[in-house]
Amino acid sequence: MPYSGSRKNESPGAIAPIAWYLLNLLALPIIGFGVLLWMFLKSGEASALRRAHSKAAVCMSVLGAVLIGSGVGISWLLFGNTGNFWTFAIVWAIVLHTSFVLWGMVALAQAIGNKPPYFPRRFL
Repeated sequence: MPYSGSRKNESPGAIAPIAWYLLNLLALPIIGFGVLLWMFLKSGEASALRRAHSKAAVCMSVLGAVLIGSGVGISWLLFGNTGNFWTFAIVWAIVLHTSFVLWGMVALAQAIGNKPPYFPRRFL
């Protein structure tokens, strides 16, 4: 008996930008961001869901880089090159990086379910 539960509609392709966002964070930092930015710039003719996930992934990538870099920079200005700076910088970077990876996992679940990303809705 043939399987009759196949998909009738096409996938909007929202999984690819989130997969590249997670690759940017976990495996291929510069290359992943480059591909993610390219996907965002070329998403004009894509579905609305893919554009939303592409825009959210680029926004969160830039936000993460700014938050981690500024936090480390400000702590260096406050503490100088001391043990307090290194302790703060490492904890800051690990906590923020983990938070952005968790956001990526939630966004991936949303993309698999063909739903828009939860955050940042204001920028979408």
